[in-house]
Amino acid sequence: MASVTDAGTTISDTAVPIRHYILGTAGHIDHGKTSLVRALTGTNTDRLPEERRRGMTIELGFAELTIDDVCFGVVDVPGHERFVRTMVAGATGVDVGLLVVAADDSVMPQTVEHVEILHLLGVRHGVVAVTKIDMVDADMVELVSEEVTDLIADTSLAGAAVCPVSSVTGEGLEVLRAALLAAAAHVTQTPASGPFRMTVDRVFTVQGRGAVVTGSSQRGVVTSGDTLQVWPADVPCRVRDLQAHGQSHTSLSRGQRCAINLSGVDREHLERGAELATPGYLQPSRMLDVKLECLSSYGKPLKSTSVVRLEIGTAEVPVRVVLLDRKTLVAGESDFAQLRGGAGITAAYGQRFIIRDENATRTIGGGVVLRPLARRRRKTPEEERAALIALETGSPADRLAQVLRAAGFELPSDLSLSCQSGVEPNELKTVLAELESSGRWGPVAGTAIHAVPAAVDDLTARLFRWLERYHRKQPDSPGRLTDTVVGWLERLTRREIAKPLVDVLVKSKRLKRLGRFVCLPSFAPQLSGADEKILVAVVSRLRGAGFQPPSVETLAREASTDRKRIERLATLSVALGDLVRIDGKTYLHADSERALREAVAKLIEASGGVSVSEIREALGSTRKFVVPLLEYLDRVGYTRRVGDRRVLAKAND
Repeated sequence: MASVTDAGTTISDTAVPIRHYILGTAGHIDHGKTSLVRALTGTNTDRLPEERRRGMTIELGFAELTIDDVCFGVVDVPGHERFVRTMVAGATGVDVGLLVVAADDSVMPQTVEHVEILHLLGVRHGVVAVTKIDMVDADMVELVSEEVTDLIADTSLAGAAVCPVSSVTGEGLEVLRAALLAAAAHVTQTPASGPFRMTVDRVFTVQGRGAVVTGSSQRGVVTSGDTLQVWPADVPCRVRDLQAHGQSHTSLSRGQRCAINLSGVDREHLERGAELATPGYLQPSRMLDVKLECLSSYGKPLKSTSVVRLEIGTAEVPVRVVLLDRKTLVAGESDFAQLRGGAGITAAYGQRFIIRDENATRTIGGGVVLRPLARRRRKTPEEERAALIALETGSPADRLAQVLRAAGFELPSDLSLSCQSGVEPNELKTVLAELESSGRWGPVAGTAIHAVPAAVDDLTARLFRWLERYHRKQPDSPGRLTDTVVGWLERLTRREIAKPLVDVLVKSKRLKRLGRFVCLPSFAPQLSGADEKILVAVVSRLRGAGFQPPSVETLAREASTDRKRIERLATLSVALGDLVRIDGKTYLHADSERALREAVAKLIEASGGVSVSEIREALGSTRKFVVPLLEYLDRVGYTRRVGDRRVLAKAND
């Protein structure tokens, strides 16, 4: 995998029926990881001159190990404590772990830390190789084997086969190969199809060919000519050529080591920690909701709001840990948390990660991503905990329902839904049908827009809180204008949903209409004694004024108050149905408004149309009042002006 060239035979994916897995080494420095890989594969994974000079692995090394119909892409990691980040990068995407412990040293500090990392990364299948057995007696080999068995007893590697071997004499290598084959047989892989994803662990340039990136394929299939997205740069690129362990391929799939020759992307966007994925699958987020475990070996509580180093994929980024509803996470315990970073992080549901202290000198713990696109919490801790439990332990339908709830009323693409829920794209249709048949997914307020009922509940609860705050601040207001409420909902949802949803809430008596206003049913406008006295006087004055209503200024002068106070009280009365607003200066009593309609309709029906003067005479009013009244009837669609006469609008529809 050192280069991508035009030479070599291109291998078809269907040429050899073989299963592919990533095999990652782990263990303390000088315990013989690299020597063991060389004995198994014939490849010296220490490729750097400094590594060979010092006899110490510094960078990741790669080799290929084929046993029967299984091909392992071997990732050899450094064992020195200074290179734990590199070790974590190499352990990303590992299917089978190969823990190496020297018989002449037994369990050492990095042995323990590497086991913890494999455990936190969810590596459930592995083999222990007790190396250098040619340097000690049989009793020592047995003692070390027992110590390692005890070490892994409470980890994800519990029960792993322990194989004594010598990289010098070859003793035990065949037993080790058989154990690796047996471990691989228990690995449950995601389908070798669908969207592709690979975290980059190495970047180099080949003369005349451009940039080459390597990594362990985490899912899906990549084919020559494919377009991929580079993260976090969010730029597209094209796959020019593919290799695996020096052999050219037309396509590569999950579980294989990949060397990908790219075109159309600047070298500056490619580095360890970058990711390649099918466009539309990944999205960056500054927040991840996770289940977090604090290692017992950390020895002290992890405080909420602590700044730590997040090791995810092959990237390392600083984040702040915000625990769900507690101040500390005791060593040895696990709970839900939110990781908040300063830049976008790409992750997928179920992805494992590690956290180390701020100086990256000690492993604190790790966990699993539950929401790769998280937001700042709005729900109560109890509600949030219930949602996260559903994501952690629920069925595919439960997980998808939670993703749809967070999405609200915009249905994400199939690729995004898959990334966020862990449901494969080809299974989404079936799971959505399951949700719909059980009433957990369907149309909103009779529209064609679909959502989960919980999303509608979240929205209405937010609407009610918004109205409640307004009622508290404006206790003498009849509520919010209906158009204002609809506009508010449109900004949070979609235009097609807003008005129908208000209608449904009013019909179900969860909202109440007061004229042009909307309020909560429990709300009743509260007036002071003085305001109530003025309002009664205003309504009475307008009732007696008939078709010659006094202006707002006149009403204010008569009540010895200001115009704004009269307008506020009149607006309330309009909402309660006692008054009707004619224009910005005039209000009419509701009884007079009904009488106005009846009188105008009677005149028009008798003659087919009437003039302003005819209506003025019939009402016993003056032109000053009649013109605004007729313009009001035109505006509300009751009458229509034809020349200098009025007709009933419905007669001309």
